[in-house]
Amino acid sequence: MSKLLVILLLSFCSFAAIASVDLLEFDSVEQEKRYKSLINILRCPTCQNQSLADSNSIVSEDLKQIVYEKIRAGKSDEEIKAFMKQRYGEFILFKPEMSQSNWFLWLGPFIFLFAFIFGFFIWYGRNKEALEDE
Repeated sequence: MSKLLVILLLSFCSFAAIASVDLLEFDSVEQEKRYKSLINILRCPTCQNQSLADSNSIVSEDLKQIVYEKIRAGKSDEEIKAFMKQRYGEFILFKPEMSQSNWFLWLGPFIFLFAFIFGFFIWYGRNKEALEDE
């Protein structure tokens, strides 16, 4: 009896998974490729570490629909990304662009590496004799 119950529960779960597949119609294969590319580079605002393609949240479903509608309306990828950035900020992009507000995040690691190497050579120059005596 319990095996039958498990089989019934699994079959209902599989039907629910099949029902959630979106059927979007595009005018061309190029539009479909652009859609898939965009939903992979845009981040879900609620899931935070998932792209729109990977997320099943309600917000991501709405954003996928917006991307679909904008592609069908003839908007370019840059226009769609600019719209999303205006609405949700830089966070919506998995690879944010370098701008005045985030330049330190891009250049910070190199600055710290340079400072560390510079500090090491100063320290080594001052302690050179002590290190050679050991």
